[in-house]
Amino acid sequence: MPRKSSSLSIKSKWTKTKWLLSDRALRRFVPDTKPFNRASLKKMTRRYRMVYFKPTGGTGGHGIARIVRISSRQFSVRKDWRTTKASSVGSLYVRLKKIARGRSYLLQRGVHLRASGGRPFDIRVTLQKARKSRWVPTVMFVKLGKPGKVVTNYHSGGKLALLGPTLRRAGFGQSQIVRYRRQLQTLGLQTARCFNRRSSRFKELGLDVAIDRGGRLWILEVNTRPGISALKTLRDKSIYRTVVRYARGYGRTR
Repeated sequence: MPRKSSSLSIKSKWTKTKWLLSDRALRRFVPDTKPFNRASLKKMTRRYRMVYFKPTGGTGGHGIARIVRISSRQFSVRKDWRTTKASSVGSLYVRLKKIARGRSYLLQRGVHLRASGGRPFDIRVTLQKARKSRWVPTVMFVKLGKPGKVVTNYHSGGKLALLGPTLRRAGFGQSQIVRYRRQLQTLGLQTARCFNRRSSRFKELGLDVAIDRGGRLWILEVNTRPGISALKTLRDKSIYRTVVRYARGYGRTR
């Protein structure tokens, strides 16, 4: 029987966001995020035209809604394939409470994702521990969103793709792609060190990083148990093999 993975996993997005915000090198990459309540909803929708409504402990992109301020008193709420309207912050709050169904939620400043071939995308940067507890940026790949969907996640209809070709289709030149690869690796290692200060039991991390329309990088989320099986769908099979090889070193087999 395979031994259980020894890597620590933290579900709370708010806990992980607070760790990032406490790091001077990382906080500028984190979109403004607040726990959901009536006061924070009023503040966030006044400050930003687009805000994401995310379950504190959710995975796979499930339960996420996108709020867009249409005018000073009117909002649209997009979840899955359905869009509804709210005519005030009060009615918006009631609508979001129904979506939450008693669960804890966060409000996060919306980032306008760069698109490639007409599909919005974000980048998964995977960090894994090797021998002597050394963090290694093992693989990077892209999650292409399904047109019309709020999230890019594979299990919510998204598609995995290779980083280089995706960035080329998004209009980036080779030198820019090389620079982004370097920046993403650095960002990943800085995040790994940040999490390691909280516990040395973390053995794997999956950063979801956005490139906005102005070319700026944003850390949307840090996964402490990043998915592996979907990597089999990538044309480059070495990505799946690399992740599995490192994962076996700390007892994860699937």
